[in-house]
Amino acid sequence: MDRLTGPLGIRLVMAMASAIDDRTLGPGQPLPAERDFAAGLGVSRSTLRQSLEQLAKDGYVATRAGAGTFIAQRIQKPITRLTGFTDDMLSRGLKPSSHIVECKVMPVPPEISFRTGLPLGTEVMMLSRLRQADDEVMGYDRSIFPVQAVGADFDGTGSLYARMDAQGGRPRRILQSLKAAEAPADIARYLGVKPGAAVLAIHRIGYGVQGNALEDAMSWYRGDRYEYIAEITG
Repeated sequence: MDRLTGPLGIRLVMAMASAIDDRTLGPGQPLPAERDFAAGLGVSRSTLRQSLEQLAKDGYVATRAGAGTFIAQRIQKPITRLTGFTDDMLSRGLKPSSHIVECKVMPVPPEISFRTGLPLGTEVMMLSRLRQADDEVMGYDRSIFPVQAVGADFDGTGSLYARMDAQGGRPRRILQSLKAAEAPADIARYLGVKPGAAVLAIHRIGYGVQGNALEDAMSWYRGDRYEYIAEITG
């Protein structure tokens, strides 16, 4: 958390962050109008405004043009179950949507062939999409998969895994790596963040029931909107 000028502002930021972390203030909940909010808290509007700016930088609140300030949605993604973005958002009562940046068919690139075992010459589709929940950008992903896994008429719209299910099955085993990264300029532009902002970079390879590779994908999720959780037993 960046340094905030003034002890009152610091206490306000810490109190609101704590209330958001323990879900006293729930995701999507609108905050009162600035004048009323400041009066109710007994602080000046400038202190409140500065505190909200800090909370926005830390990913706790988000401002929507013409609608006001809301508690930001933080998506908790379990890593012990295989689900797609669409399934994750629907299970949380959010409306998923995707904006297709690129969708093209091509021979599998040599580096993907080497990594996945797909034979050179295999016809694959590359699909790049902006992933959104309730019209808010959550992430950007780039997936490469055999055309045979989705059908030649697939245009990139809708759920990729649902389409794979209709064609014979989605991946049943995933090898996945996650790391914190700084957003490259092109990814930052897609996500609506500053270059170098914290993002969650995820690479995964998905395999079908026969052990064949069905997907090689790279995703970048906003660090202030997405978090992965796991239950570990000893």
